[in-house]
Amino acid sequence: MSTYKLYYFNGRGRAEVCRLIFAAAGQKFEDIRYEFGEWAAHKAETPLGQIPVLEVDGVQLPQSVSIARFLAKQFQLAG
Repeated sequence: MSTYKLYYFNGRGRAEVCRLIFAAAGQKFEDIRYEFGEWAAHKAETPLGQIPVLEVDGVQLPQSVSIARFLAKQFQLAG
């Protein structure tokens, strides 16, 4: 079974759709939330220097729409 980690700021914003997909699928994930002051220290760890980022089994996927599409397909929610 895959492990999922979602990285974003401590707020809804661009990662909220991804969180809702996890909820709709009943899938557990680690919701890693950064405060704005912490972000600068972690920026270099992300593929494009931005968040949200989804980490699946150690592989990072950036961009909120790409993440949402990936998750919807993973959980058979893509229509």
